[in-house]
Amino acid sequence: MSRLIDDPEIAAAREVLRRPPAPLVSVVIPSYNRGHAIGACIASVLAQTLEDFELVVVDDASTDDTRARVAAIADPRVRYVAHATNRGGAAARNTGVRAARGDFIAFLDSDDSWSPRKLERQIALLGERGPEYGVAYTWFIGRDKDGREVSRSDHSLDGSVADALLVANYVGTFSSIVVRRDVFEHVGGLDESLRSCQDWDLSIRLSRVTKICCVEDYLVSYFHNGADRHRISSNPASLIQGHRRMLEKFADEYARLPRDKAAQALKGFLDVFAGAGSFADVLRLGRRIVATTRRPGGVVLCAIAMARAAKRRMTGQFGY
Repeated sequence: MSRLIDDPEIAAAREVLRRPPAPLVSVVIPSYNRGHAIGACIASVLAQTLEDFELVVVDDASTDDTRARVAAIADPRVRYVAHATNRGGAAARNTGVRAARGDFIAFLDSDDSWSPRKLERQIALLGERGPEYGVAYTWFIGRDKDGREVSRSDHSLDGSVADALLVANYVGTFSSIVVRRDVFEHVGGLDESLRSCQDWDLSIRLSRVTKICCVEDYLVSYFHNGADRHRISSNPASLIQGHRRMLEKFADEYARLPRDKAAQALKGFLDVFAGAGSFADVLRLGRRIVATTRRPGGVVLCAIAMARAAKRRMTGQFGY
């Protein structure tokens, strides 16, 4: 008869007992060549008043010193995962969730940062609201490379908000949301085929299956940098592809929106296509807006968008 210590079931049980308990929150930070920013980003997580978390950094095949900078952080809650090849932010976030162990998932972009009570207040709000609420987000402030405020996002949604989110991405950046892990897995995670609008797409799909609430405070600093070629918002081709896919993916939902809400949503898409200099998309969407609004103002709106698209193409200065 074998010794007790050799029993495979006991050995397996001992391995389980050695594992640390699962954290309440898993923070997922995808990063690609942002070694210069990753330290401050991680520091804002380690400064959280809610300390029951793990932090999973997913290095999307960076060629800079990201790995070394993460390795230099002496905190056992920080974990490092690396892709062998660059796969994009959506894939990196999905990888992070697969590696995560927490009941809640919080995303943070590698050049953004949080206020110290961000996680504490979101988890508290979700606890107050109960299991019907699967997502909590916060307001955020956009800052430039010198830390100066350049924008604010303070949209407040509460409850079943699927139609509102079809009109515009009122939740905003990934860096503001906390989502129950089971809800995230239920919707199938992030759509890796999208080159932009990944956060908006996720918010819409989450809103179909759960209620959403907002911590009405500016708890995220969002970094605006048009010169950063790794930012999707700086890439016209990615903006065009993502917004085209959103129109296709949610075509049925847009078709059933009330006329005024549909017109408002389509105008948002028109602004993006004009800012990206896409004549074809402006023309196609312009005809749709005229048919939807059935007002002379729709024609004027489309003419302005065409002029703006032409200017973007001539100057090469793309953007909103």
